Amino acid sequence: MKEAAIGVKVRFMGDLRALIREESLEMALPPGSTLGDLMASLSRRYGDPFTCRVFSQPGKLHHYMLVFANGQNIQEAGGLAMRLDRGEVEVIMLPMFEGG
Repeated sequence: MKEAAIGVKVRFMGDLRALIREESLEMALPPGSTLGDLMASLSRRYGDPFTCRVFSQPGKLHHYMLVFANGQNIQEAGGLAMRLDRGEVEVIMLPMFEGG
């Protein structure tokens, strides 16, 4: 029996919304996908402006980019290697800025 795809809803916050002109996106990923797989898919979809805003180098998020999967900061759950669970996954991408 074939495993079902993983349903993922991505919510874009802050200036990412203006950059890609979307607030959210729903997509399906193959079973066993990681957060890194999701981010690679988003980079292909939105191109260099997205990739440059989110990554400091290939496979490494900028220090100001906070990503949560189902309410958990991914830095505390394996980073980009975090496996996405079966069922619905909500990913929130929030760029943070220093200063005040």
